[in-house]
Amino acid sequence: MTNYRPLTEAGFFLAISLFLLVNQGFVAVQVIYLLIAVLFTGVSYLLPKKPSWFFQVILLLLCAFWPALALFLPAMMRVIAPKERQDDGLFLLGFLLISTVGNHSPTELAFIILLLLFAFYLRKKEQRMIDLEKKYIASKDTHWEKQQQLSEQNKALALSQETKLALQIAEERNRIARDIHDNVGHLLSSAILQIGALEMINQEPKLKVPLANLSATVHTGMDRIRQSVHDLHETSISFPQAIEFLIADFPSSVTIEGNLFEGLSEAQQNCFLMVIKEALTNSIKHSHAKTVVVHFRTLPAFYRLQITNENVNSPQTANSGIGLKTMRQRVQELQGQVHILQENQRFQLTIILPKEEHQ
Repeated sequence: MTNYRPLTEAGFFLAISLFLLVNQGFVAVQVIYLLIAVLFTGVSYLLPKKPSWFFQVILLLLCAFWPALALFLPAMMRVIAPKERQDDGLFLLGFLLISTVGNHSPTELAFIILLLLFAFYLRKKEQRMIDLEKKYIASKDTHWEKQQQLSEQNKALALSQETKLALQIAEERNRIARDIHDNVGHLLSSAILQIGALEMINQEPKLKVPLANLSATVHTGMDRIRQSVHDLHETSISFPQAIEFLIADFPSSVTIEGNLFEGLSEAQQNCFLMVIKEALTNSIKHSHAKTVVVHFRTLPAFYRLQITNENVNSPQTANSGIGLKTMRQRVQELQGQVHILQENQRFQLTIILPKEEHQ
């Protein structure tokens, strides 16, 4: 929005100056002074970058040649903005020096100085208002930007919670399947062997049918348990699917480098998934990274996972945060290592897990 207040106030000073000039006796050449004042005022107002000391020096030189032009200085100085605050004092000093060669009366000189001081005051007041308006607009923009960031982070955290729940469900399915296989399956296998042994040593004809029925029932139960365990494993997500699931919920871009690990044990898979999920969640909380790089590398004796996050705003140290402590504890339970490197605004997490013997 265009601010016409400086021109209005400059017009007020022009009117006062013209009134004083006419009272001294009208001369045709006085129109030149008015035109010069209007020209300087208009040019100073319209220029995108306000002139400063250059215009002030020219004005002082013109006033030295045409002392009557000094009456219009307040109008012109109302629009011309100095770069530094002390420039106003230097201008007043320069005006006092050139006024010694003019024919201004003490009253007229004092009146011009008072008008100049008033023009400086109005200009400073306007500049303060402009600065306050800029700060207000910047504050509104910052507030809006932070609100947007907070909203995006809340959405990302909500998606992260959904992903965490899905992974926990998959992990629980695997645990149930493992428990059924290890406990109930082994008991039923033992029962089948014992029933078979009883059938071999049984000499009572009347027990053959009941033992055969019992054996068939236990075999049927064993088959159904195997099918249930198989179904549980089928419905649980694989390591690549879990990685894809985690990345899909992340609001920023995730770059995958290297080949995904193969042949992981269930404990290793759950550990790596927990680490990746925690790292992505921390990235949402502590940075505005556009890209997070997740690097997979399989070496002869161990697996190495490296997650790099740029543009970190909040410090994340190797020993701070419940998530990082839990991560370190879980990795160490698998005889692994956690290395955290932070420099400037770059955060890098490295996880190393040894391969198990059967791998």
